[in-house]
This record gives sequence, structure tokens and C-alpha cells, in this order.
Amino acid sequence: MMRTGFVALALGTCLLFMQQAHSRTVVDVQKAIDKKYISAKALCSGGLQLDYHVSNLLNDSLYVTIPAGWRFNSDAGASDYQDILMTRREILALKPKESKRFSLKGFCCEASKSGPKAGAPYTSGKMADSSLVSLARYLSSNPIDQNTQQYAVWAVSDRKETANITHSNDSLAAMLRAFVSGLKGEPLPWYTLLKKAVVTASGDVNDYPVRFRASIPYTVAKECYSYCYIVDEKGHTVSGIFGKWLLPQESNYTASFNVTNLKKGEYRLILESKEASLFEKSFRI
Repeated sequence: MMRTGFVALALGTCLLFMQQAHSRTVVDVQKAIDKKYISAKALCSGGLQLDYHVSNLLNDSLYVTIPAGWRFNSDAGASDYQDILMTRREILALKPKESKRFSLKGFCCEASKSGPKAGAPYTSGKMADSSLVSLARYLSSNPIDQNTQQYAVWAVSDRKETANITHSNDSLAAMLRAFVSGLKGEPLPWYTLLKKAVVTASGDVNDYPVRFRASIPYTVAKECYSYCYIVDEKGHTVSGIFGKWLLPQESNYTASFNVTNLKKGEYRLILESKEASLFEKSFRI
């Protein structure tokens, strides 16, 4: 008798588990919106962070997935703010008929617009264009720090310099630069320019140059002393001259300059000996 009761209890528990399992709906956010499984409203909570207010309209528990590449668009009318791109998948869990607030953080994908203020309204979102979606999926599968991600997003969304994609582990950054260059259909940059993105309390994003690096190919017939320096558009030297002996059997010169004091604009990197110009190429800050 005791055994029969135990079996009945086990079967009942199993049946309850199965009922609960079948009462959960897993759906991507676009379908959830289109099918009216949810109602959703996004508001900026400061910077590039959103409060996503979601209400489950079903009698079932609901798991809503927000994919990498989902773009929240500013909906503030004349006071248009930066759109926000998600670079990782988010899962929102909701009980039947539950309303809940989720905190989501993404990246600016409209560098020319001002940062959103707390309370600024956003649309419930949509998938970004194919290039940004590809980038977001890459970043989701290949995690890297936020500063590097932001410059990768700007390189695609705003056609900023791919050379700004840098990282302390340059092999990671090099793979990302190659991926972004492919998306943009451009050659790999010949230099890197480390920048730092700073988000103000009001949400504005400012970027500052830090360090310029390049590996310069050269050819010399005999050993000679060289000078490497940076000039501005007017030809004025703006970064210190560094000297080094060059040898015929070597072929690359590593240049590294602190550029924190340089303004935005076009510059040239020059490598020369007393006898000849060995390398001269333009870059932008």
C-alpha cells in the first residue's frame, strides 16, 4: 500500500512537472511583440542603459530572447538621441501575466548624436542592419572589453577608423579589426590608434586619443641613422623626433607615440634618414 502511494505521488509529481514545462513559452522578442505576447516600453536610465518595461499578456510563463544585433531606437521626437545596439543575447523571464522591469546595457551606434538623458523614451526595438548584426554576433561569440566593443561598433555604424579598434592583447584586436575591415570592404589599417571612450553623466560619449602605433616597412642599402616623427597638415612637427639605427637585413621599424595632446585632424607619420625619405603616410585622429 505504501509502495502504491509512493508510485502515485511520483507520477503526480512527474505530471505536474510536464504541465509546467508545457506552460512555458520561449520566443524571440520580435515574435513576442508581433504576436502580442508582450507589451514593452524602453526608457533610458542614464548613459547607454535602458529600463525595459515588459508585460506578459499570456497565461503561460514566458522566456523572451533579445538577440545580439537588436537595436533600440530613440523615440524622443525633436530631441533625438543616440540609438543603442545590443551585442549580447539577453533572456527575459516572466511569470504568467507578470509585468517586470529589466536593465539592459548596449553601445552607441550613432556617434554624431547626443547621449540620451534619463527618462528619454526608446522604441521597443528592431534588428539592426546586416553589418551591425554580423558585428554584434561576432562580439557576442568573442567577448572583449567595452571600450574595444564601442570602437568596433562605431567603425561600422559611423564609418569611424577601424584603426581605433585596439586592446591590450593585440592579437584579439587584430582579429576584430580584420573582421570589421571585411564588413566594410576596406583594407586593413596600417596603424592602430588607441582611444578611450568616456560616457558623461548625461550620457554623452566623448573619445580621446591616447597612443599611436605602427610597424613601418623600410628598405635601406646600408646602415643609417633614421628619424621618426609626426607632422600636422601644415607640416609642423607635433610629436617628438625619435632616432634609431636602421640595418639592411631588417625591414620593419616599430613606431609608438603618445598623442593625448593632439586635436582631431589629419597627420602624417614620417621615417627618414639624412639621405632620403623612407616612409611617409597619412592617418586621422
